[in-house]
Amino acid sequence: MNMHVLKVFNKTFLYYIIYWLFYFILFVSYRLSIETSYFPENSFVVSLKISVLLNLVLLPFAILATHLVSEIILPIFFLKKRLLIFSLMVIAITLIGPMFLYFPIKYIVEPYIIDWKVSLPNYFAGSMKLVYCMVPLLWYKVSTLYKENELNYQKVINEKLESELKLRDTELKLLKSQIHPHFLFNTLNNLYSLSLEKSEKTPEIIIKLSDLLSYITYDCNSEKVSLEKEVDFIQSYIELEKLRYDKTLIINTSIVGDYKNKFIAPMILHTFIENSFKHGASKDTGNPRIDINLTLNDNWLNFNVFNSKVIEDDKSVTGIGIENAKRRLQLIYPNRHSLEIVSNRNTFNVFLEIQL
Repeated sequence: MNMHVLKVFNKTFLYYIIYWLFYFILFVSYRLSIETSYFPENSFVVSLKISVLLNLVLLPFAILATHLVSEIILPIFFLKKRLLIFSLMVIAITLIGPMFLYFPIKYIVEPYIIDWKVSLPNYFAGSMKLVYCMVPLLWYKVSTLYKENELNYQKVINEKLESELKLRDTELKLLKSQIHPHFLFNTLNNLYSLSLEKSEKTPEIIIKLSDLLSYITYDCNSEKVSLEKEVDFIQSYIELEKLRYDKTLIINTSIVGDYKNKFIAPMILHTFIENSFKHGASKDTGNPRIDINLTLNDNWLNFNVFNSKVIEDDKSVTGIGIENAKRRLQLIYPNRHSLEIVSNRNTFNVFLEIQL
């Protein structure tokens, strides 16, 4: 760190030397042109000597005034948005600064270099020199500070975004971890009910459950899965659920569109289908009905689940599964999905649209 600071200091110091060397040459050239114009009797060497010595005496005052503004007044007032005070102080230094040249002119310039009386034209010439010296350096300082502030602001924004992404990933992992136990718990409950009934469907359900668990264990660990595999999972799950019901359950499924080479968050659709069985078919002792429609149009997925329900059951949207799905949609598809859930006295509808 100390070596880095030293390198920065040396580099900045070198830039300052080059900056003031440029102005020294510029002012010497300007003074030399005056000397050759107004005093043609002097040789070039004498005129050059006068110009160099005069600027050696006067330039330190310009350096002092310029750095007073750039290193002290600028950070204290300009960067703190106190622009009026900053402007007044710069104007004051520009106007008052040349007055301090009276002493070096009277005690150094006039006795040893040239008979150069303090006058109004020389006063304004001194003010203009200060302006020429200040403006480029102040512009450089302000632009550099603004650039540093912008970089620091962007760094803060990036760190904030990175923290939000880490939090988002952590929350997604937590939500995904809730899905698997939730699904397994519901399916094992169904399996337990069939085993008590000594149903012949039990072995077939166990096999299908094994296939579903294989998908959950090995494929759902990724942030996105193949939509084709997700559709296969949904169809297998529906077939598994059908084994639990007799012919009184009316279930219609429609999958339209080319869903190959498309990807989706794992089990984001399954939650709503599972909910239709859990809160619809399993509690409707009459003629339960479930309609599942999935349509893929270009990169937009339209998904609709309809199920009948008993009139007394109006808590379908409050379970952990639905709330989990809502939160996952917000995290994974922000501003790229719309979800509408309509719960009536004896029907429940989910309308979901996702831009994959």
